[in-house]
Parts: sequence; structure tokens; C-alpha cells
Amino acid sequence: MELLRKSLFKAALLFSALFVSSMASAQSISVSGMVVDEDNVPMIGVTILEGETALGVTDVDGRYAVKMKEAGTLTFTYVGAEQAEVNVERSGVYNVVMKQSSELLDDVVVVGYGTQRKINLTGSVQSIDGSELTKRSVSNVSTALQGIVPGLTAVQSSGQPGADNASITIRGRGSLNSSTSPLVLIDGVEGDMNRIDMSTVESISVLKDAASASIYGSRASNGVILITTKRGKEGKLKVTYDGWVGLSTPTNLPEPLGALEYMEQMNKAYANNGQAAIYSEEILDIYRNGGADNNTYYDTDWKDLVLKSNALQHSHSVSVSGGSDLIKIFANAGYFWQDGIIDNNSFKRTTLRVNSDMNLRPWLRLGTDVHYRETTARRPSQDAAASIIGNALTMIPVASGINSDGTYGYGRTGYNPVAIIQDGGERMDNAPELTLRGYLEADPIEGLLLRADYTRKQLTSSSSSFIHPYDTYESGRFMMTYPSTYPDGRKEEERAKTINQQFTAQVSYEKDINAHYFKILGVFQTEKTDYEYLTASRQNFEFEGYNDLVHGDATTSGNSTNRYEFAQMSYVFRVNYSYAGRYLFEANGRYDGTSRFKAGNRWGFFPSVSAGWRMSEESFFKPLRDKVDNLKLRVSYGTMGNQSIGGYYPYAAAVNSSGGTVNYYFDGMLVPGIEQTALANEMISWEKSRQFDVGVDLAMLGSRLSLTADYYIRYISDMLQQFPAPAYAGMTAPWQNAGSMRNNGWELSIGWNDRVGDFYYGIRANLSDVKNTVTDLYGNEYVGTTITREGEAINSYYGYVADGYFQSQQEIDDAECVYNGDKSQIKPGFIRYVDVNNDGVINSNDRVVLGNSTPRYEFGLNLDMAWKGLDVGLFFQGVGKRDLFYSGAGVRPLVQNSTMYKSQLDTWSEDNPDAEYPLLLVDNGSTNMNNIISSFWVKNGAYVRLKNVTVGYTLPKKLLAKASIERLRFYVSCQNLFTISEGYKGYDPESGAGTSMYPIMKTFNFGVNLDF
Repeated sequence: MELLRKSLFKAALLFSALFVSSMASAQSISVSGMVVDEDNVPMIGVTILEGETALGVTDVDGRYAVKMKEAGTLTFTYVGAEQAEVNVERSGVYNVVMKQSSELLDDVVVVGYGTQRKINLTGSVQSIDGSELTKRSVSNVSTALQGIVPGLTAVQSSGQPGADNASITIRGRGSLNSSTSPLVLIDGVEGDMNRIDMSTVESISVLKDAASASIYGSRASNGVILITTKRGKEGKLKVTYDGWVGLSTPTNLPEPLGALEYMEQMNKAYANNGQAAIYSEEILDIYRNGGADNNTYYDTDWKDLVLKSNALQHSHSVSVSGGSDLIKIFANAGYFWQDGIIDNNSFKRTTLRVNSDMNLRPWLRLGTDVHYRETTARRPSQDAAASIIGNALTMIPVASGINSDGTYGYGRTGYNPVAIIQDGGERMDNAPELTLRGYLEADPIEGLLLRADYTRKQLTSSSSSFIHPYDTYESGRFMMTYPSTYPDGRKEEERAKTINQQFTAQVSYEKDINAHYFKILGVFQTEKTDYEYLTASRQNFEFEGYNDLVHGDATTSGNSTNRYEFAQMSYVFRVNYSYAGRYLFEANGRYDGTSRFKAGNRWGFFPSVSAGWRMSEESFFKPLRDKVDNLKLRVSYGTMGNQSIGGYYPYAAAVNSSGGTVNYYFDGMLVPGIEQTALANEMISWEKSRQFDVGVDLAMLGSRLSLTADYYIRYISDMLQQFPAPAYAGMTAPWQNAGSMRNNGWELSIGWNDRVGDFYYGIRANLSDVKNTVTDLYGNEYVGTTITREGEAINSYYGYVADGYFQSQQEIDDAECVYNGDKSQIKPGFIRYVDVNNDGVINSNDRVVLGNSTPRYEFGLNLDMAWKGLDVGLFFQGVGKRDLFYSGAGVRPLVQNSTMYKSQLDTWSEDNPDAEYPLLLVDNGSTNMNNIISSFWVKNGAYVRLKNVTVGYTLPKKLLAKASIERLRFYVSCQNLFTISEGYKGYDPESGAGTSMYPIMKTFNFGVNLDF
């Protein structure tokens, strides 16, 4: 027994010694060495990982020394280089050679009718990975692009559900009277970027210069945006869920006065005009003593009655992808719901996409795409949602909203936004769209690619609107039924169908011959669009709840139809050449024919050329290759067109029958006929754009530092104008190609990303500017509150120069001249205007350009950080220069029977000579000369906005392994968190819409990313 005890003790002791020895050995595995690149240049800052734990980084000589816990694998990572792994069994020296990343060498960018290696691009193309879009939980693609592409201006003017997309221009406005929007192609077919599920987007390419965009010819003048959706990849089946839910609230709203403050300010305004008080002290005392009763003495908080404190929104997207070497599939189903900040206002979008690719032979592939989306929008029928909100913010508080007995108040002569929302009827817009696409692709010999695509897209939209009248009361007395034009209701139904078909055949051939690389592309494309529209209406619905057209009065029937056809045919070529990866050349051309113009004038040719020089590949650059990964100079020139000039038959004379109201006398009898309403111009053609661009691309320090800069000049000619027709013509003048302008600008983007141990961080910034100048209008000028004339930017604010206030009657009497010459109409506290031309008279001849609403010096700043499973992202966006001019109710106090805001209480008086606002007066239209457009009312619209903050956490994989979950991330995202601006108080500086606007929304979302 004792022997057994001693044996066990010795065994335990031996085991312990071995264990301690092994532990000591594991803790003492020392590894050192040097890391170099393919040119044997030491690499600085390479991170060495054991599993997911960072052990250290290489020094200035590329050397490292680390200790491992146990034998295993060391991983070497460096931005711009391919990851390297070393199997370590014992202590020792391990030298590593890291190869340049294929991401830098082979990163592929989608361009017109194909792809190109990013490093070989000679045009100005910005590529955005689809994952960038989903980092911010926004409702559509256009707003997700805001601030991340230099030269792309995205302005969001509304927060209305389904209409909160941003309007986009690329490198400035490209037309005076025609479309300025870029061409958007989704998988090669024109589409709406705001109606797709962002989770299905693989990449977006923004083609900004002529070299990249002219391949789309007569539709590319305003730039091109290419959206490529995801496709299946070979590998096991992968299921992904991306979803978020959140609340939205307006970013900024003015705060109207309550009834008592409003009445006091009204009395003040009347007194300033030498009139008796409109509200007596007895009435004021009733309000002071809390006597408001919503029956006789109203104190209506219209903002509270009409606007909700927040609105719900949520998005859900499920994707399935995977496949074998024979077939690969990507499928997605998405659902998005957005509630409005007012009742009876919402938007929903349902999407379904199935993309499949099949290998029929090693050299033959077949693919099909099916995409279905349906949108449904709901809003009140009697007025636009933006107008309802604008009215709610300007209605006077002593007007009745909801009476104490629950009846609707009289509001503003019957217009009651509460009643319109709750009981005024609704409008439903439904738009299902089905897109079917198929392609056949073959590469029978090396370098040769043949491809044919056919797409059919059908959009069938319908709208149903019923105006339901409501009765209004005030102080217990019936006032009127609103609207008085439809006292028994009105129903309208609309139907529209658009069918678009596109066929594309293309052939390309590429070949490497020693240091020479060639690629030639040829494309034939034809497209046809058919559109038809029908609307019908009836009035006088006798029975409540029976609102179908058939229940209306047949004698009030109205109907209208419209249809058009459009076709286009194109021949395209592109030639690429490079020598030794250093000297790059590209030539593009497109020969377009369109049915928009008369036969004989339908075809146009749009060529471009570009070249690039990769200086970093020259032998003299070798000493810098350890620091500079890529340095490329680019230059391009080309032409593009704009055929979106309004109607589809601008060359044809317009006639009108007006439903039998156009009549002529023949032989003493009244005979129905038609009349010509507009003269025709058979020579009308597309607007043309010529663009010159120079740029530089730089990547340094293992691509940790990147920089891209561009300068361009864009000339737009043959702009459409409509000159005045003589009165005796009896019809409007035709549109003509007559006018030109110039946009010149620059773009700069810079980025830095790096890793320090387990901590990753990235900084990306961009800044751009474009200046517009009208160069020729053939003697025309367009003058109103804005002016468009030669030498100025389009739609520049045009008005008088303000010079403070008249501080006394003596100053008025001593003034050499005053506005319109009548000093009797001017009081102390009025705005003083400058006699700009010094002719002793202040009139319309003294107006000058006061500014422009076009954004200048646009910028974006993106900060990303990650540590282990935690990630944080901040995105700032803004405009360095922009002018704003709002007019009318809500912007100026007590204008047009409107209320006043708390931010407007700082008005002029003898005791307050430096007030923000002039002498307070009541203005119901046109008598107050303070309200004319002048520099006094043009505000600084520059702003900085924290566009997005996202904080996420990804659970460790070891916690998810048992549930077969690859990735689970939770995040919180806030959009439009705060804004710094000197513009109009109470209004968002981006929207630029004044009071008749749907406010831009601030959102707070919680989301989940889940991968199986």
C-alpha cells in the first residue's frame, strides 16, 4: 500500500513537472524576424496576430519580436497587402514576404457595359461598395449617397414618407430648362434608385467625366450612376437578415405664439401703424385669466393638433445566396414601412429579387433576373402633406380648430388642417413594377466575350382620391361646408402603364502581347417605351360611404387620356490600351438615334478620349516604392448629350380640341374643331455638353493613405429656350436650341486607415466646389425674385441692397431718395435701401444679384473605429456656402393672415434699434415695403450636420457557433442628429423650402445584422 502511495506521488510529481514544463515552454515560444515586400523593401507597421489577438507590429526596419502562448499560426496583416500566415512549431526566426494586395491590383470597378481594374481607370469614376449604404439606416439610396461622393450634390428637401429622397446633380446643373438629373441604370436598365432594397446593392459607380459617361451618349450630359445588384457566389448556402426599427421626428420647426402673445403682438402692430388695438383689454384679460374655452375664446395649438411627436418606421430584408459550379442564386425579399408625422400619411415598399447564373458549358453561361417591387403611398386628398404642415405652422391661434363639442372649427375661411387630415378624404397611390431580364454570355476562345441581354419592365400605377367635404363651425354657429367647390364630394381615379423593353448585344476582345494590353468593345442597343394614361372623375355623391365612381353624378363626369411612344437605337465602341501598366489610353464613342426628334435630325455622335500615366511604375520611381503604392495622372475630354427636353414630340405642332369647346363658324353654323396652341420647331435637337478633366490618384504607405483630386471645365451648349412670340401669333413660341453656360469645379477626397493592435480606425474626407456661369442667352433674361442672365449663375437671387433701418423720422426726411420715392409710406424702423446706380431714384433698376441657392464647397467627413466586436461610425456632412431666401407667411411676422413665431419677437422699436426684424406691421399682401426681396432677407445657408452616428456590437463567434450563426450584430443608428447653421430660425437649412415643406426628419433606429 505504501509502495502504491509512493508510486502515485511520483507519477503526480512527474505529471506536474511535465505540465509546468509544457506551460513554461508554451509561454516562452519566442518568434522574431523581418517582413519585406516583393521588392525586398522592409515593411513598417505590419500587424502580427495570434488568432484574433494582436501581439505587435514591425518597426522602422521591418523587424518584429513577439511571444506566443503556444505553437500555432501567426498572421501578418497590412493594409494594401495580402494577408500572410506562418506556421510556428518552436521558437525561432521567421522571415515573411508579403505580396501586394489583389484588392489594389485587381479591384474591379463597374463602368459602362463592363468592368475595369480600378488601377487602370483613366476617367473620373467613384465606386461605392454596397456595404457603405447599409451602414446608415436610411430609407433610400439617394440620401445614402449624400456627402460621400465629391462632385455629387444630393439635396433632401422633404421628409415626407415615400418622397424623402434627395435630388441629385453631378458636377453642377447641366441645363436651363431641361432635366438636370443623372442617368440611373440598375443592372444596365434605367430605373429609380429610391425604389430598390439597399441590401441588394453590390456596388454603385458614379461616372462624372466625359471619358466615363460619354459611352451613354445623348443621356449622359448630367452624369451617370450605375447600380449593380448582388448575385450568387459559389459556396454553401448563406442566409442574411438585415432589419431595423425606429422613430423619426422633425429636425427643426418654428415655435408659434400662443393666443395671448399673438393678440398682444397684433395690437402692437396696429399701434405701429397708428391704428386702434384690434383686441380689447377685456378680451386679453379673459386669456390672462385662463378663460380660453375652444368655443368662443380660442387658443388653438395648431402644431400640436396636426403634427405627431414622432413617427414609426421599420425595414426588413432577408437574403439567400449560394451555389455550385453549375448554378448560383441570390434571392432577396424586402419590406419597408414609413409612417408620416401627420395622420393619414404613410408609405410602404415591398420588393422581391431573384438573380440566377447558370453554367451551361464551360464557355457558355445563362442568367435570369426577376425583380418585383410595389409601393403604396397614402395621404390626405384635399391638399399636399407639405402644404397641410405649412398651414398648420402659420394658422393664427385664435382661429378655431376643434370646438369644445367636437365639431371642426372654421380655421382659415373653412380651411382646417385637422379636418382635412381626419375627415377630408384620402388619396392612395399604388405602383407595382415587374422587371424580367435574361442574358446569354459566351467566351468561345480566350479573350473573346459575346453577350446578349433582353429586359422587359412594366410599371402599372393607379391612384384613387376622394375629397370628402366637412362642415365647419365657430362659436356654435355653422359657417360653411369645405371645400365649397365640392360640397357633395369628388372622386378621381387614375391609371397609367409604362412598358420598357431593351435589347443589348455586345462583343469584346482583350489580348496581352508582351507589355502591350488591348481591349476592344462593340455594343448594339435598342430600346422602346410605351406609355398610356387614363383618368376619370365624378362629383356629387349622395350617400355617405358609397364613394365609387359609379355612385357619383353622371352629369359631372370628366375624363382624360394620354399616350406616347419612345424609341432609341445606339451603336457603341470602346478601345483600351496600356503599355507595361504605365501608359493608359481609352477612346469611347456612341452613335445615338432617338424618336424625340424629327427624321433627318435624329442621330448624333458623342466621342471621348482619355489617357493616364502611372508614374509610380516608372524606373525612376523605384526609390519611392516603399512609400508610394500608386501615383497616376489622368486627363480626359469628350462630349455628351441631353435628350430629356420635356415632351416626346417637341418637333410637332401642338393642337387642342378642349373637349368640344373649340368651335368655328361655317355657313352660319357653329362647328367643333381644333386649334394650334404652339408653334413647332422641326430642327430642335439635344443639348450638348463638352467636358475637360484632369486628375490625380495617389495611394501611399500600403494604401493606408489615399488621395484623389480632379479639376474640370464643363461647357453646355444648345440649351433649350422659349423666346416670346408676338401677340398676333395667337400661340406660344417653340422651344429652340439657343443658349450656353459653363461649370468649372474641383474635387478632393482623402482617406487614411490603419490598425493598432486590435484597434482599427479610418478617416475619409471629401470637399468639392462647382461654379456655374451663364455665357449666352441670345439676349434673353429671366427676371423675378431670381434672375438668369449672361455672366451670372442660374437662378441667382435678385433684389435690393439693404442698409440697416431708418432710426428716426429725421433720417427719413434727410434721405436723398427712398424706395418708390414716397417718404409718406415710410416709418422709423423700416428697412433702408441703397440707390445702387446713384440716379436719385430707388426702383427696379437698383436691383442686384444677392446670392444663389446652389450649394458650394460641399464636404463630408467619415470616421470609423472598431475594437474587437465594437464598432463606431460618425458621419458629418455640410455646405460651406449657400444663400437662402424664404418669403411669405411664417418667415416674416404677421404676413398674409398668419401667426408669429417666438423667434420673431425681436422687432424694431426706439428702445431696440438693432433688432433682428423691422418695425412690426400687419401685412395682408402687398403694402409693406419691408417685405420685398432684399439682402436683408437673404440668409447664410451654410451648415454642418452630424448626419449619422452608429454604434454597433458584433458578438464573438465562439458564442454563436453552437447556434450555427456566423455573425450577429446589434446597432443603434441616429440620422440628422444635430445641425449648426446661421440660416432662418426654425427651418432646416438643407430643405430650402420655407413654410410649405414637409420637415426633414431626425431618426433613431435600432437594428440587427444576422448571418447564417
